[in-house]
Amino acid sequence: MAKKTYTELVSSLGRNAESDECYTPVDQVLPLLPYLNKDKTYYEATSGISSNILDGFTKWGYSIVGSNGRDFFTCEHNDVYDGIITNPPYSLKDKFFRHCYDLGKPFALLLPVASFQGGARGKMFMEYGMSALVYNNRVDFTGKGNPTFGNAWFMWGFDTMPPNTIHWVDNPKIGEKIEFREITTVDTLFDM
Repeated sequence: MAKKTYTELVSSLGRNAESDECYTPVDQVLPLLPYLNKDKTYYEATSGISSNILDGFTKWGYSIVGSNGRDFFTCEHNDVYDGIITNPPYSLKDKFFRHCYDLGKPFALLLPVASFQGGARGKMFMEYGMSALVYNNRVDFTGKGNPTFGNAWFMWGFDTMPPNTIHWVDNPKIGEKIEFREITTVDTLFDM
């Protein structure tokens, strides 16, 4: 097999089945929690294969319901509870954004930072707005200790995040022990 050029490698990122297999480590939900209402129930749209986001929410006392393999694109407004929290397959990110906006419920999608760019996404962001929590540390989705891209929670519709706002947040580093304490403000989320 011939080696890919840099351009070929970059252009293939997020457009293949391998890039879709990025399961969120449980504690990587921590930076998102202060922006959510603990009294609401959220819907994890891609929990058919991995339950890590569900496990993270449960660990920290938040309510979330998994899709149990249901096709997200068949969901209607009332199927997604109070909002959508998921790490969608990267090859389907435009379709996920479109459906989330169409459902009209708050949503947070964990995606590569490079997802800010894109013709279809850019048009949606300009029309509907988009905010983000950009992680300071790369997420190790594979457990191999060599994360290759930065991430952000792309957020829309939450009262706690003004439209078209970007916040940079610390997220757990690889192998770091996290001590969570009750959230009082965004600035007091966790100690590292």
